[in-house]
Amino acid sequence: MPSLPKWINDTVESVLSSKFKDCTITKTENISDSLRLVRFKTDLRGVDFAPTYAIGIRINERDFRNYSPFNFDQEKGTFDIIFHLHNTASVGCNYINQLSVGDSMKILLPRGKKLFDMDAKIHFSVGDETSLGNSLSIKDLAEGLNLSFLCLHELEEPAVLETLGLYGYYTSKNRTLEIIETLKSFLKEEKETIRNGEVVFYLTGNGKKMTVIRKFLKSEGVAPSCIKSQAYWIEGKKGL
Repeated sequence: MPSLPKWINDTVESVLSSKFKDCTITKTENISDSLRLVRFKTDLRGVDFAPTYAIGIRINERDFRNYSPFNFDQEKGTFDIIFHLHNTASVGCNYINQLSVGDSMKILLPRGKKLFDMDAKIHFSVGDETSLGNSLSIKDLAEGLNLSFLCLHELEEPAVLETLGLYGYYTSKNRTLEIIETLKSFLKEEKETIRNGEVVFYLTGNGKKMTVIRKFLKSEGVAPSCIKSQAYWIEGKKGL
């Protein structure tokens, strides 16, 4: 989301007050050196949620940031977010680092594109650290419907996948060719399901890398309708 003058953000919160919820932090946990899980509690009755939706947090007077919630429980009124603390000098990471149990804040209600395909038999999430919450949401819904789930993450600390129960593929950072090779092996094994349009790929995270992966999948015969994408960040672009 772009930086805006304080008065505009104040006006948005006031005029669109029904789109915001007052939340309280009930749990924080560092699950690795660069990943922090935070649990929020609020009244979620009547709040719509779907995998790939994002909530907005105002990190300072001028900036909002989007984050992917998971474990979204309307009955308990709780949801979790995994924050990637990639750069302690950035305003977003600095803000998240200061959060603690008992803190309160306003969050912009979940919104976005409903990308989950109920007709697919296999749901394959591809991304990086910023995609972990999204993968967990897709996994929960897919497995709840007795559908298959797979994931491929580009990570600095792959041990977090076991911590989060995301048992899938992973590659080291900045290894695009490794990602391509992993996907190539999967496509070879699932030729028939790919041909029948029964596998859906969810690409999130680095916008430039998503473009490369999308082009590769299409070149291998994956239908465009079976590739869902949402960029979370792009190098050099602030506030995506």
